[in-house]
Amino acid sequence: MPELVIIAAVAEDNRVIGQDKDLPWHIPEDLKRFKQLTTGHPLLMGRRTFESIVHQFGGPLPDRKMVVLTTQDDYEAYPEVDTYASVDAALAALPDDATVFIGGGESVYEQFLPHADRLELTLVEGAYEGDTFFPPFEHLIGDVFEETAVDARDGFRFVTYERKNVDVD
Repeated sequence: MPELVIIAAVAEDNRVIGQDKDLPWHIPEDLKRFKQLTTGHPLLMGRRTFESIVHQFGGPLPDRKMVVLTTQDDYEAYPEVDTYASVDAALAALPDDATVFIGGGESVYEQFLPHADRLELTLVEGAYEGDTFFPPFEHLIGDVFEETAVDARDGFRFVTYERKNVDVD
C-alpha cells in the first residue's frame, strides 16, 4: 500500500479549507511548500478540487501524476490525468512504494483521514468564511498522530503529524 499523506491548509479556529472553489487566503509560502512536497509524487483529489486547480492554473499541475476521484462515468479530464470512481480503484492503480499526496476536497479528506500515514498541514490563524471544511482531526492528535515538526511563521504554521502504530476505525 502506498504511503498516504494528507496535505491541506486549514483555518485553525473553524477548519475552513475553501470558499467558492478557492482558498480563502493567499499565502505564497504555503503554495511553495505544496509544490516542494508534491512534485514528483502522485497527487490525488476529488473532481471539484481538480477543476478549481484547472480554473486557477490553466491545467493540471506539472511534474506530478494527477489522480482524480469522480462518480461521473463520462468525466474526461486531460489525457495525462487518471480518473477513478473509487478510492480502492485509485489506490490499486498506484505503486505500493509511492508516496501519494491527498489534496482534497472535503469528502476526499474525510475518506482518507482514517488511513493517512502523515498529515502535512498549514494551520492558518483565525476563523475564515468558507463553504468547505477539513474533517475534525484534533481528537486524533496524541493518540493516533504525533506532532513531529513545526515551523511557525507570521499568521500561520506548518505542522507535520505522523501516525503512531495504531489503527483507527
